[in-house]
Amino acid sequence: MLLLAVGLLAGAVTGMAFAFGGGNEATDADFDADIDINREEETHNEADLPQEPDIMIEDDEMSADYDNTAIPEYFSVTGTVVSIEQENGMIRVTIEDEHGNPAVLVLSEDTVFPFSEDFEVGDSVTGWYVTNAPMILIWPAEYNIAVLAAGAPEDGNIKVDRFNAMVNSDDGLMLSLDGTFAFRVDDNTQIVLANGDDFTAGDIEGRRIIVIYDVSTRSIPEITTATKLIVLYEDIVTLPIDVDVDVAD
Repeated sequence: MLLLAVGLLAGAVTGMAFAFGGGNEATDADFDADIDINREEETHNEADLPQEPDIMIEDDEMSADYDNTAIPEYFSVTGTVVSIEQENGMIRVTIEDEHGNPAVLVLSEDTVFPFSEDFEVGDSVTGWYVTNAPMILIWPAEYNIAVLAAGAPEDGNIKVDRFNAMVNSDDGLMLSLDGTFAFRVDDNTQIVLANGDDFTAGDIEGRRIIVIYDVSTRSIPEITTATKLIVLYEDIVTLPIDVDVDVAD
């Protein structure tokens, strides 16, 4: 019995020596591996991965009484021009957003310029593209631009969407499909076609429109009086839009 006890004690001492001696390297190695894995995860978190350029929607907050299931007819992308190339009758404008993410804006003879067609490297531009248009799965992302805002004055704000008459509006407000923006026209509002000709078709309801304005309310939807409307060449689509909002002056 004495020999057995001594043997057990020696085995216990040997095990302790391994745990605090040579076994210590294995424990440190495991700890270091955990740190390395954590660092690997940190360098591959969502914020550090390359992202597509920010898509800027003017206001994505809906009225509490508005059940919005529609999306805008157009999305927009904004950035600083880093290169301009001409290719196969089209102009390819590479931009970088504020995070340094690149995108390519493809301009064609159908692209509408609300302000100026002149821009250069270093200028800030915003391009609108049709929401449901097919896109090539490529990086950097390429957008076929329908509307390009370059050289805009400081008070030259733009909203591009399809507009229909707002229900229960006494002053002819036209509401965007995404429900975030409404405008009215007055005697000073200029209404033209994309080629610059006067719009003579009469009703603007159901059309895709570039709205140029200066100031607007802080309400939901945002409300303004348009200084200029550019009616785009698409078919009229009248959609019932029923929004219960208090219209601010």
